[in-house]
Amino acid sequence: MKKVLLTAIAMMALVVAGNAQTKDDIQQSEKRVAELQKLVDNSPKSTGISDLDKYAESVKNAAALSISNSEQLSNFYYRQIGETKDGVTDVTIKKPTLEEWMTLSTSIAGEVASLKKAEESAEAAIKQLQVLEEQLKAESNPLKKGKIAKNAKGAGAIITFGKDALPIIATESASQAKAVKDIIETLKTGKNL
Repeated sequence: MKKVLLTAIAMMALVVAGNAQTKDDIQQSEKRVAELQKLVDNSPKSTGISDLDKYAESVKNAAALSISNSEQLSNFYYRQIGETKDGVTDVTIKKPTLEEWMTLSTSIAGEVASLKKAEESAEAAIKQLQVLEEQLKAESNPLKKGKIAKNAKGAGAIITFGKDALPIIATESASQAKAVKDIIETLKTGKNL
């Protein structure tokens, strides 16, 4: 009887510790999402140079998916534990189904693909910035030089935007994938559907 009681207490401690850890993860995710949203809101304008604009657009798309998936994951998490975001227990909340978790998992995979596309387009954008810098050095006409300088400044802003946003997206994607994977495994093994 003691073993059963001790095992039950140990399981409860693990569940409480798991919830606390996941809540910490959700809070960290919310901070990353806020930082990412701020970057997207202040993203550079189009330069009119296709490689650079494609890069900026692919980073924005990856960021939008990351933000959306993070919000969905947070919503699912609170529904799963039967609480509101304020920590109030709500027994009327319907837990997400395994299918909903699987759909979120698929969406996160799409986010990872979008992130990869953004990283791949970075090479062409950096090469374009280098071409602009070379043109700027070689140009002697002050009017043309001014236009090239303006384009180079815009290109630099896009490259900086990508450098700032991509690591946040990568961290958030990895965190989302791990959380969803763990929750799906728990649901399948615990027959908690």
